[in-house]
Amino acid sequence: MRKIISWIKIIRINNVLLSFLGVLVGSAVASETDLSNLPMLLVNTVFLSVPALAVAAGGYIANDYFDLEIDRISKPWRPLARGDINPVTARRVSVFLYAFSVAYSLLLIGLATYLFVILNVFIVDSYNSRFKRSGFIGNLLVSLATANLFIYGSLSYAERIIGLKNLSVMVLVPYIFAFLLTLVREIIKGVEDIEGDRRLGVRTLATTLGYRKSGLIATILNLIILSLLTIPFLYRSSYMYLILALLTVILSLYASYIILTSRSETEAIKRSVNARSVTKLSLLTGVLAFLLWALKI
Repeated sequence: MRKIISWIKIIRINNVLLSFLGVLVGSAVASETDLSNLPMLLVNTVFLSVPALAVAAGGYIANDYFDLEIDRISKPWRPLARGDINPVTARRVSVFLYAFSVAYSLLLIGLATYLFVILNVFIVDSYNSRFKRSGFIGNLLVSLATANLFIYGSLSYAERIIGLKNLSVMVLVPYIFAFLLTLVREIIKGVEDIEGDRRLGVRTLATTLGYRKSGLIATILNLIILSLLTIPFLYRSSYMYLILALLTVILSLYASYIILTSRSETEAIKRSVNARSVTKLSLLTGVLAFLLWALKI
């Protein structure tokens, strides 16, 4: 049972489920459907989402594999750092999930989706194995990988269900918001890991600029997101979207604000634990906002 729980933890099952919602939003945008057709949309998305979720799970496992030394300092409770899972086994499972996602997309969905999955496998594993320690470039890559879930949803739905010629560019709307929100989250996570990252020479914004400037950058990004909120509403009036979107930005702003206003690095690190949880909730409300928007609710 402990092994099973450890594997559930290492693949971040809650994050994988959030990834599914991202794919669902992309599918909803491509399908141009409404709430009445949600059951069929869900069935199609479950089938189409398998490669995206496999890449996500493989990426989370690889993240812990390559972060093992950092986690032993900053997060010793994680499965690999605690010794619950053999690191070599974890790496093999992550590679298997990558290979499975590529094969599934080629055999069961189509060529365009297959090529997009390969691109995302490269992005995810390059981030974990190399660019995670390069600072802001790593933040950009993980934000890109997260936002690509929306593109994947629309692309796979179009290729398998309605034809690629019907692929909608409107998926770029939730894509941009997901990219910026994830970037804020990654900056805040960098504050949480600042001690382990500094000892191992990882150049994040928090280690190079300090927690206060990192909080300021995150706050500025949130204000940019806030300024863009009405654009989707002007295209498709959805007051439920607007309410949830405002809640999303308020949560993300609060997370960056408590980092920015910390009186010391020690306090910022302690606050970042709660701030990270708030940003995860912000991502969830943001995805739900765009799901309602896509379904014309």
